[in-house]
Amino acid sequence: MGVVLLIARLFLALIFGVAGLAKAADPAGSREALISFGVPERLAPLMARALAFAEIIIALALIPLNFAWWGAVAALALLMIFTAVIGTNLARGESPDCRCFGQLYSEPVSWTTFARNLTLAAIAGLVVIQGRNNPGLSAVKWLTDMRAMELINLVIGVSVIGLLAAISIFLSRMLKQQAELLGSMQAIKAALNEDGEPAPAEPKEAALPTEGLPVGANAPKFSLATIAGEKMSLDDLLKDGKSVLLLFAGPNCWGCKILLPMVRAWESDYSDRLTIAVLSNGSIEDNRNRMVKYEIGLLLLDADSAVADDYQAKWTPAAVLIHPDGRIASQNTYGDNAIREMVRDLIASDQAQTGSPNGNGAKPLIPQVALRHSVRKIGEPAPRFSLPDLSGKMIDAEQLLGSPSLLIFWHPHCEFCQAMFDDLKDWEESPPSGAPKLVLIASGEPDAIRALNKDLKSLTLLDPSFEIGPLVGTKYTPSAILIDGEGRIASSLAMGDHNVRALVGLPKAEALV
Repeated sequence: MGVVLLIARLFLALIFGVAGLAKAADPAGSREALISFGVPERLAPLMARALAFAEIIIALALIPLNFAWWGAVAALALLMIFTAVIGTNLARGESPDCRCFGQLYSEPVSWTTFARNLTLAAIAGLVVIQGRNNPGLSAVKWLTDMRAMELINLVIGVSVIGLLAAISIFLSRMLKQQAELLGSMQAIKAALNEDGEPAPAEPKEAALPTEGLPVGANAPKFSLATIAGEKMSLDDLLKDGKSVLLLFAGPNCWGCKILLPMVRAWESDYSDRLTIAVLSNGSIEDNRNRMVKYEIGLLLLDADSAVADDYQAKWTPAAVLIHPDGRIASQNTYGDNAIREMVRDLIASDQAQTGSPNGNGAKPLIPQVALRHSVRKIGEPAPRFSLPDLSGKMIDAEQLLGSPSLLIFWHPHCEFCQAMFDDLKDWEESPPSGAPKLVLIASGEPDAIRALNKDLKSLTLLDPSFEIGPLVGTKYTPSAILIDGEGRIASSLAMGDHNVRALVGLPKAEALV
């Protein structure tokens, strides 16, 4: 049992050590993950740092015998908290991204994540129950007591295990690439079928069935009220003879907040080929307060998620395609990034897109960056908003009219925003001829924003919950977009330090260490 407890401790130490160091290296991602799990935004930065520190301390405590049992107790407590939070979100139909290992690994939580945490909790529980008086062998003593040949065998064994793990990861990636290639070939074959009959458009994920109703099954019928109170059925959506994309969403879903601004652009660009309907859970009051701003043409109320359950859409955001004949044409797709890719693949398989995705094009002097993220065409009206400035005075978007404004989406704890600070101050002292006025829309804790931005002359508006950024297509800081004097979009969306600097006209930043 001593060897078993030692192996269990070392395994848990490895898991917690990697997780803690990865979170420490990705504080912004950890902060966003905590917010998506319901942590108040003002507490998220502190809790992200505390969580990374706690995991590293637990990893270190599990190794020496004097602290091993207490380390196991702490590991068990933390794992049970993680498991309870994940289970609660899944029970609510939500699947926020789990950045358990920072940038090394991130995906929406699922029941697989729930089961994985229970397994780790069981291992920690074994050490707690069996190791109260004797938590196993000492790792150092165990190694020093080994004979030379035993130590050589151990080194060889660990090396072989590491090599097998590396080969497994390599093979997994190769199989995934092969599956994607096979899916693409099948899509081409379907598009060029000899009979000339149009085949149901399927995203590449359909080649690898995941969850949801079988492709080819009859889509469950439904009739739901729109946000305006009118009745809309599946037959109504199909009556124009086009494929229907059902998006299952909710007013409190973080991924939906990022995805839904895209729907307006899709409705405008692809209405001749595709009908898009958003089925939102929650009360009508929540939907009126939080969903109307996305300007979605077909917003249906699925208050108790009954229709989502019929389609086996277990969390939000989720998407499924229905063929014009009323049959399921794709497996369920989850997450804002995967759904964007699904729509891109769907449209690309139907008809190649030509020309700029921003429609009318831009003036030659405006840098065109990150085009694929834009959710509004150049020349379209910018989203309307009303936010307080640093003094608490409410500023409406209409008050910015009359001259061009460059909206910069900003966070006081964003290291790239901080690196840009001095250059922005220099820019304010001597702005280029014809430069727009800068408007910083800052998310995060108001006190932190005031402390950092008080030295800037440009207008700073407080958007603690990051409500405005998604309306133009961004979920990152820094990002920027230009609005002309008449309140219209005048540039594509700039995302990231390099692109924002290009749009503002700032010098390139030195590499952050």
